Amino acid sequence: MKKIKKFKINRKIKLTIKKYLSYIIYAVISGFILSSGITLYVAHFGADILTIQSTENVNLILLFVLTVLFAIPLFILFVIKKKLYRCCIPLSMFGFSVIVLFPSTSQNPYFYLALAVAVACLALAFKDIFKDRKINFLDGVAFELGGTKYRGADLFVGGAAVLMTAIVSLGTIIRMYTFNNSAFDFGLFAQMYEYMATDFSQNSTLERNELLSHFAVHFSPVFYLFLPFYMIFRNPQSLLVMQAAVCFSGVFPLLLLCRKWRYSGGVTLALCGVFLCYPALTGACFYDLHENCFLTPFILWILYFLEKNKGLGIFIFALLLLSVKEDAGLYLIFIALYALFNKKVKKRFSIPLLIIGIGGFVGATIFINIFGEGIKVSRYNIYLIPGQDSLVSVVKNVVKNPAFFFSKLLSADKILFIVQMLLPLLFIPIRSRKLSEWFLISPFILINLATDYRYQFDINYQYVFGTGAMLIFLMAKNMRYSRKKLKTAMAAFMAAAVCLVGNAMPKYHYIDSYINNTERYEDAETLLKKIPRDKVIYACTFLTPHLYDCKELYMYPPIYNSEDWTNADYILIDTRYFGEAELMEEIEKITLNDYVQTDKASFIIVYQKEKV
Repeated sequence: MKKIKKFKINRKIKLTIKKYLSYIIYAVISGFILSSGITLYVAHFGADILTIQSTENVNLILLFVLTVLFAIPLFILFVIKKKLYRCCIPLSMFGFSVIVLFPSTSQNPYFYLALAVAVACLALAFKDIFKDRKINFLDGVAFELGGTKYRGADLFVGGAAVLMTAIVSLGTIIRMYTFNNSAFDFGLFAQMYEYMATDFSQNSTLERNELLSHFAVHFSPVFYLFLPFYMIFRNPQSLLVMQAAVCFSGVFPLLLLCRKWRYSGGVTLALCGVFLCYPALTGACFYDLHENCFLTPFILWILYFLEKNKGLGIFIFALLLLSVKEDAGLYLIFIALYALFNKKVKKRFSIPLLIIGIGGFVGATIFINIFGEGIKVSRYNIYLIPGQDSLVSVVKNVVKNPAFFFSKLLSADKILFIVQMLLPLLFIPIRSRKLSEWFLISPFILINLATDYRYQFDINYQYVFGTGAMLIFLMAKNMRYSRKKLKTAMAAFMAAAVCLVGNAMPKYHYIDSYINNTERYEDAETLLKKIPRDKVIYACTFLTPHLYDCKELYMYPPIYNSEDWTNADYILIDTRYFGEAELMEEIEKITLNDYVQTDKASFIIVYQKEKV
């Protein structure tokens, strides 16, 4: 009996020692990971941390001291809260990733993707991390409004959406203040809104260097939704804020979808966090202004109402979707096919939706072909032979030779793009189990991959607003099949956040540029304000957004109608736009056409037509 008791005591002591030894090991490893990130940041403070190739400046003593300072409180925390120790290494790796990526001023996608993979793998590998259990302040009802109960998670998501809108708006506005927004695609829209505010037309002189309606280029009546707000805050900066707000408003239908699928508050918050941190959405918002930003919320609202079988909501947002652009009908067609093959969606919704999608796409195409410049078939020229110039020919050639189509889907750049789009979602969308869901992946293939137009497979351009929304929906829906939903959702959130920091932080270097060169930019702005708004003005591309209220504003050097520039009253040169030799050539060309320099400030030179 004594031997058995002694054996139990010895076993208990051994288990206790083993447990506390595990705490020490976990605390030291976590402390080292965090400390190495901080030490690296301190050693290369002010440098581009993503290009560091050596360890010469890293202080080993500081690394050791910080490791100890982190390990001691972590060990105490683990003793108090025993279940926390398994979370520490993934969270430490997440902290390390943010620390080393935060100050970066140039993108290295392979670096931040490697960090995101490490973070996600660690989060998924450790047992008992992020267990699926209710969290009272997230799952409990916070308040009731209009008969609807709102959980704590709802408040967090709403606050996070507002915060994300503010952060992205700040970055894009500062980019404008540093004269980095070009005529394509911001100056032309800023001028267009002044025309809209004046005569309700979508006219612009910048888009083709002649007075032309934007409807001749793209069918986008959705732009009028911005107009009431623009009339209140009548400046280009308000357009950037509205774009970010519209894009991130897509989190609300996603929030309601999580409710429908009965996800816990923790899972809901993590999935909405994935949406808000999805790097493609922020990257696209930074590329000036596009009507495509409406695709994100409109697509998610349609999918929400389809899941709820609410016909009125489906058709209202279907019509709104068709108003975004001439190719928006393609998204609607694939959504309708998803609904048609989905047993849980009523056929009385899916078939009319398919008809509306086909009719909308054909109608918008006919409109652009008759009254405008036609559909941009040139982006699919790889599928055309000499003498062909229509989408019908593209489809016919792909059907005739599908092998050629598949040969063009992948390249080094496209593989990187695929990883950038799917890694923050843990590749869950392409693990879809139902045929119907693959229809929602089709636009990603057709719009982003099946082209050699490089902007369409780049997460920093507008072509990801719609396809990204569909991929996020599939990721959230397929989370139902995960046995450990919270763990998977949190792993995706951390991967998305790391990718966001890695891709977005270089864009915020404009803030440093503005702070360090405030006087330079203010002098340039002051000079542009002195330019008469009722004259014919030709200006370099990065100056045009700041002259948005000029009715006859054209781009210099002109891309379209290049023979007309000598009719200008003023020519504004951005010296940053040209090399030294090119600048001298331009100045000589301008002066030979009877223009004289009348003003100069910062990087802008003003030339005025010499009076005869």
